[in-house]
Amino acid sequence: MELDFTSIKKEYEVYEKVYLDLLEQTLLTLKIKCSPIVSVSLIDDIAIHSINREYRHVDRPTDVISFAFLDGNSNRAKLLRSKSEVVLGDIYISIDRASAQAKEYGHSEKREFQFLFVHGLLHLLGYDHMKIEDEHIMFPLQEKILKSYEENQMKKEELIKKAMEARKLSHSPYSHFAVGAAVLCKDGQVFLGSNVENASYPLSMCAERNALYNAIMHGKKKEDFEMFALVADTDEPCSPCGACRQVISELYPSDAPILMANLKGKVKETNAKELLPFAFDASDLENK
Repeated sequence: MELDFTSIKKEYEVYEKVYLDLLEQTLLTLKIKCSPIVSVSLIDDIAIHSINREYRHVDRPTDVISFAFLDGNSNRAKLLRSKSEVVLGDIYISIDRASAQAKEYGHSEKREFQFLFVHGLLHLLGYDHMKIEDEHIMFPLQEKILKSYEENQMKKEELIKKAMEARKLSHSPYSHFAVGAAVLCKDGQVFLGSNVENASYPLSMCAERNALYNAIMHGKKKEDFEMFALVADTDEPCSPCGACRQVISELYPSDAPILMANLKGKVKETNAKELLPFAFDASDLENK
């Protein structure tokens, strides 16, 4: 999955991460297996007016324009079901239109930018609303994607709060570096862990391992885990140590989200595969 993102205004660069998450949510909702490549540009009314005039013969600015590279491709459905990289196309969103429409519709600017991206993305995937029957498919679908995304974001925020609660239980009299961790299971259960230090330093245990071991001791298995979060008082989002990365790579699903956070509200999302790309696993212990 790749998102080529550009914005004419620096303050709107925050939408790069939002659009990555929305792209992932769309793939999950539609059960798309390919690895898509999408380009999205946040531009102004002047630029989108020019694009409209040149390519659509429409002499006015619009809120979003999509150029679907798979239009007319008879193999589109097959490509979307494949596990190969697929270039979907380009999306252009007018910052001016999005801001004005947010005020007009009485919702947040963030909501409008999210809506326009999903709308444009569905066009890249072959959905349309020119006919009433197509509209009845596309419009409920974009609302479903946005709702699922919002619920997932709330879930992430709640899990980070749980990790912060766990951090308060840290026993770190030597390093004074308190860490909290929380692992969410698919059944909704959350298991906490904090770092526990010992005067014999090698016997200390990190928060990340304590959280996972806590869940394992309550009967949970690797396939039961949905999301993991850790937090500490660091300048940038806190990252697991090498030992924790090894344990995470064995006990936690390789593609499931791991939220690294700090007390300032900064969050970086990753997964076990990215944290430890060449992990030592059970296959390395097999007799050759």
